[in-house]
Amino acid sequence: MSAPSLATRAVRGFLWNGSASLVQLGTIVALYALLEVEELGSFEWGLSLVMLLAIIGDLGLGAALVQRPDAADAHFDTAFWTNVAWGLLLTGLVILSAPALAGVLGGEDPVLFAGVVRTLCWLVPFASVSAVFRARLQRDLNFSAVALSEVVSSFSFALVVVVLLWMRPDWGVYVPVVASVFREVGLLCSLWYSTRWLPERRWRAAALRDLLRFALNFTGARSVAYFNTKIAHFFIFPLLGSAALGYYAIAERLTLTPLTRLATTINRVSFPAFSTIQNDDALLRRGYMQSVQSLLISMGPLLAGVFVFAPEILSLLGKEPARSALRLLALATLFKVVGTMVGSMFMAKGRTDWSLYWSLFSVGVLVPSMYFIGIPRGLTGVTGVIAASSLLFLLLSQQLANRLIALPFLEYAGHLLRPISVVSIVFAVLWLTRPLLSGSSSFVLLQGAILGGLTTLFTLRLLAWELCSSYWRRLRG
Repeated sequence: MSAPSLATRAVRGFLWNGSASLVQLGTIVALYALLEVEELGSFEWGLSLVMLLAIIGDLGLGAALVQRPDAADAHFDTAFWTNVAWGLLLTGLVILSAPALAGVLGGEDPVLFAGVVRTLCWLVPFASVSAVFRARLQRDLNFSAVALSEVVSSFSFALVVVVLLWMRPDWGVYVPVVASVFREVGLLCSLWYSTRWLPERRWRAAALRDLLRFALNFTGARSVAYFNTKIAHFFIFPLLGSAALGYYAIAERLTLTPLTRLATTINRVSFPAFSTIQNDDALLRRGYMQSVQSLLISMGPLLAGVFVFAPEILSLLGKEPARSALRLLALATLFKVVGTMVGSMFMAKGRTDWSLYWSLFSVGVLVPSMYFIGIPRGLTGVTGVIAASSLLFLLLSQQLANRLIALPFLEYAGHLLRPISVVSIVFAVLWLTRPLLSGSSSFVLLQGAILGGLTTLFTLRLLAWELCSSYWRRLRG
């Protein structure tokens, strides 16, 4: 039997990773229903800072190994030992400086913040090393193994959460903190098992230099891009408090966070796939547009449902004050869905400098907007800025991506017409029928899910069946 095609492996890897995201999301939603919003605000704040360190701890060497066509074993060995040393150094620095950081960044409860950060920072070295093992699988286009590792990671997190809530419910916020570290351990172990590779005890300065030009640009772009995605945290926690961040975070977990995880998955699949055809613009254009269409079709109807049924969703979690934030972030996520593939295209073409410059431009727009427009209007103002800026950034970044692969804007817009029509019809049906649904919040959500699912299937059959059929053929191989 012949090996599955590149498209088939990409689609299967995407679906496997999607299942991991669902497990992660379900676990987090359960935690928000069980724990106090103020404690979860402190957890989200500490996690935001530590995950930024994890990005820096990676140094971008994993992505450089994927992008570099002539990467040899010496490059992998050097990247491994570099990331081991760098990740442990960052962890040690955080542990030593945690008390001082807590005095500046700890908000209403510096002691809690210091304990959260000291524990969470242990995920940094595991995340740093995981990047090298993931790169080996990506170079082989073994997306299923990468995806399976993500599933193992999510189940590790869920399992530790369940065990700790059962055995040590008094730990409170430390339940997700400890589980986050075990999530990275599970990811590394699974990646290591899948690669069946052990690094040799060698380190080459020349090999590191080969990787760093791409890697440092990539790390800079990733760090600034991550700051962009978490910029609200850096304003809400110090200025509006931990409870406000908790309410924002649950809205973010239901909208932007799944997209962020999905975008990470897509980049891990599309970046190596696009890199193999980086000199064929016609093939890149086709793959790019099919990816954007599939994202809109898969996520658009879900986001429409979240927007319409936001009151019922938050009522089940006991977090009703987040209603406006949830709806505005659902709108922002829809704009970001359309632009998700832009970063993969920059990377595949070797233009990590464009990614870095774009991320710096985004920060330059968001920081003053968030401070002068968002914060004075509270949580609604912050999420309103995010929604408006998401539309602006989509329009501008898309022009750069279209230029890079010679894609005319009218052709690009034409490819989006059917997916946008599907999402619009689903939203209209749900919005118009919502007042007619009655019962408890859970029963209204059940009715809405059935109605939304049927409407989506009908509109897909009517407007986009050819696209769905092509994805099914690729999934089957």
